[in-house]
Amino acid sequence: MVAPLRLKSERIGKPEIHPDRPILSILVDTGVYHLDGEYDYLLPAKFSVEPGQWVSVPFRNQTLRGLVTKRSAKSSVLKLEYINKPIKGPLVEQPFLELYAKVAERWAVPIFDVLRFVDRKQSTEKSISRQLNARVNAIPKRSYLQLSPNEDEITQIRKIAEKIARTGSTLLVVPELRTLELLRSDLYEIGMRSAILQPISYENILILREESEHHYELKSPGFNTRDVSLLRGELLRENLLFIGFSPSLEMTRLIDKGYVNLKEHRAKTTITAQNSIHGELLPSLLIPRIKESLPKGPILILVPNKGYGLAVSCARCRNIAKCSCGGRLIKKSQLSVFSCALCAKENQDLRCQFCAGVDFKVLGKGIERAAEEFGKSFTNRRIFLSTADKPFEGLVPKNSFLLSTIGMVPAQRFSQVIFLEGLGSASDARGVERYLAQVFRYLSYSSGNGLIVESPESPIVNAAIRWNPFSYLKREIESLAEVGLPPASRSMLLFASEANANELSRIATGLRSAIGDGRLPQSFRFFNVDDRRISIFFSQKESGAVLEFFRELQRKRSIAGKKLLKIRVDPYRFG
Repeated sequence: MVAPLRLKSERIGKPEIHPDRPILSILVDTGVYHLDGEYDYLLPAKFSVEPGQWVSVPFRNQTLRGLVTKRSAKSSVLKLEYINKPIKGPLVEQPFLELYAKVAERWAVPIFDVLRFVDRKQSTEKSISRQLNARVNAIPKRSYLQLSPNEDEITQIRKIAEKIARTGSTLLVVPELRTLELLRSDLYEIGMRSAILQPISYENILILREESEHHYELKSPGFNTRDVSLLRGELLRENLLFIGFSPSLEMTRLIDKGYVNLKEHRAKTTITAQNSIHGELLPSLLIPRIKESLPKGPILILVPNKGYGLAVSCARCRNIAKCSCGGRLIKKSQLSVFSCALCAKENQDLRCQFCAGVDFKVLGKGIERAAEEFGKSFTNRRIFLSTADKPFEGLVPKNSFLLSTIGMVPAQRFSQVIFLEGLGSASDARGVERYLAQVFRYLSYSSGNGLIVESPESPIVNAAIRWNPFSYLKREIESLAEVGLPPASRSMLLFASEANANELSRIATGLRSAIGDGRLPQSFRFFNVDDRRISIFFSQKESGAVLEFFRELQRKRSIAGKKLLKIRVDPYRFG
């Protein structure tokens, strides 16, 4: 009788330990806040792994990725697991790991929230350590270069970047994709905000329009290009050059304190300003200037909003008309019916909910309505529109108008730029900063020739005429400091989830208790508890203690299995 066939299971022993420094300290991407940290693993002899490389590791019955931070001979942990294998990923040398740790600390997030933005391979030409050793005696420069009104932005930036690139490796960081496409070059590298986190060392880093909202990351950690570049400059000794027409409030403060050197451009512009007294689109004083400029080239008209009518009011009682859902009614075009800006429901037979009136007045001039009024004032002139939904392509011909929303102006020269009323009417604390930057930037499209629907006594107008935004921004910083607002202080936003809107009330109670027992400083202030968010302000000096408080709060919530709070440190809109 033949014995049954039996298969022997193959027994695999433990891998052989690497003979040289077999202990790897690894940052493991656990995705769990309170488990954010380094763990020790064993390196098998068959692999060659150095600090800065990525590996696959076992972690609590999972296979996760990790970043090797150190290789040593001993560990304080008695029982260690082996790494699975090396995996592909960007090389992160020690100076950059230190940078990412500082960014994580600065914005109160786990380090892997920062590392997720690191997606490029390290340059193999030189190691960062050798580059830093070569710069050990170099004093990095930090400067703000103001651009001229006499030449367009793209031409000026290209000249500056190409000149600086001849002195060493250069990175240019720009706020929008449209600008990036116009400035591509083989002489320097170019990218948008995440480029500032890539583990590549440069001699020079150039930041275009650091005041732009597009330099602020929306996802965690919510970093901004300006502050990360300043951290980089200190650690990696890179030269920083901020380039723009008008700086942010934060940059103005750094210039005023002497931390950033100002390279101011002395110039004068030709500007006429006139108020709109009766709600007219163009005050009568500006019309002769427009007629003079039309034969010299196209005219650019900047409007605050797209659409036609931005609100609707009852002609009898003047109340703003709203949809049944609570959204405001708008008018998309001259012939369209009133519709809701929130739910898009059309209202064919509109009746005022306050006085039952049936006559309504369109308020707020969007780009469609502005074009309609310009067509009546300047007959037989071609009018073109450029918005985010439908950007204008090509060149605008002479004797014609281009009406554009902010950010959608094509790269060409104009004989005149007109700033319509409403561009400076934003209610947030950065409204002045943003309006100044827009006026200065777009005046360069016409060599400083501009018409502004604004009071001639406006400080914005006077700053533009003298090509000097700095004095006005300093006064703005002083007025904000008097009420404890940034940039003299720092800010934070806490958001509640829709599923648990009452949670912020409990957190607010906890914050008051923390102030009372000294866990938070007395200068700590917070507002807006009922708007699904808490706005927080605290002093620069005490920011370390405040951020550590919220990191600890997040750790405790993570350990308890609670959902983490959505926190944004130093957001773009702080008030």
